[in-house]
Amino acid sequence: MRLRITLIFGMLIVSVSAADPTPAGDLGRMQGRWETSVGKRHDFSVILDVKGSDVAATISPKVGPKLKAIGAMQLDEAATPRSLDWVDFSTPDGVEVPRILSIYRLEGDRLILRSGGFNDARPRSFEAGGEGVWTDVLVFRRPPAGDKVPVVSSNR
Repeated sequence: MRLRITLIFGMLIVSVSAADPTPAGDLGRMQGRWETSVGKRHDFSVILDVKGSDVAATISPKVGPKLKAIGAMQLDEAATPRSLDWVDFSTPDGVEVPRILSIYRLEGDRLILRSGGFNDARPRSFEAGGEGVWTDVLVFRRPPAGDKVPVVSSNR
């Protein structure tokens, strides 16, 4: 009896550890690090680290302190254009970031985003418009090979 329980427990551990933790669909394709630069003179770098639906975002100006926030993304692949909501974001010191409604598309090693900005409506196209850097069309790329990708940890 004890041997049977041990075998069942061992098989359970093997089957759980063999499961692929990578999400399916677009969320699976978004896993890992993405980088871009924003601003009129591209004076801010933006890094997104995605693990599952969790996202760590780092915005680094050429001069001044970095802004970091951790939250999640929610995708709707059935929407046209595809939608991405940035949800439950907050900074390490507890400042909550409003939900941001976006659209996205994936083209090879590029993640193309356009957001409505803080508390604004979701854009309907990828044409630039609106006020603020977050309403621009942002083109993220994978970092060059060899760059280290940190583990995303959630603050939720």
